[in-house]
Amino acid sequence: MVTYTAAQYRDQLVSLLPPGAAWGGGAVSPTLGALLEGWSAEFERLDLRVEQLGEEVDPRTAYELLGDWERNLGLPDPCTAAATTISGRQSAALRKLALQAGQTPAFYTELAASIGFEVVIHEFDPDVDAYDASLTALIGGGAWRYVWRVEVLNAGDFTYARIGDAVGTRLVEGDAALDLECLLHAAKPAHTVVIFSYPET
Repeated sequence: MVTYTAAQYRDQLVSLLPPGAAWGGGAVSPTLGALLEGWSAEFERLDLRVEQLGEEVDPRTAYELLGDWERNLGLPDPCTAAATTISGRQSAALRKLALQAGQTPAFYTELAASIGFEVVIHEFDPDVDAYDASLTALIGGGAWRYVWRVEVLNAGDFTYARIGDAVGTRLVEGDAALDLECLLHAAKPAHTVVIFSYPET
C-alpha cells in the first residue's frame, strides 16, 4: 500500500485550493496553513492505521484483532491450551484456521509436528505394519481394520500408574502428550479407533 507523509498531503491540499484573491494571491495565510497542517497530519495518521489494519487480516501477524480471531475460531478449545505469548496465540489461530483435514499417516504426522510432537503412525494391516504375532488372527481377519496406533517419540518425562500404587494415583503423571491425544481424537475419522503408545524411559 502507498502511504503519504503529512508534508505530501499538505502539498496536495494546497494544490487543490481554488484560484483567486481570497487565498492571498497564491500565498497560504498562516491561519489556513495551520488548518491544512492539521488535516495533513490526520491524513498521514489514517494512512498508517490503514496499513496496520492490513496486518490484522492475517492471524500470523494480527495483534489488535487477535482476540477477535480467537473468539471466531473458538480458541482456546478443549484441545488447545491457552497460549501465553502473542506468537503462540498467532500460531494456534493459524493452525485452526488453515487446517485441511486428511486421513493419511502423513497428515497426522504433520498435525502432531505442528504442536511440537514427533510421532510414528502404525496401521494394523498385515501388508503395511509389523505387529505382535499374537494378533495375527485378529488382524488377518480384519478385526483391527479401523484401529491405528500413534507412537509418541518425544512426549517428555512421565510415569504410568502401576499395580500396587496407592488408590487415587493418576494413571499418567508428567508431560504426556494429552493435548496431542485430544487433537488427534478430534481429527480422526469417526469410525476409527486411535490408541497411543509412549516409549519406555
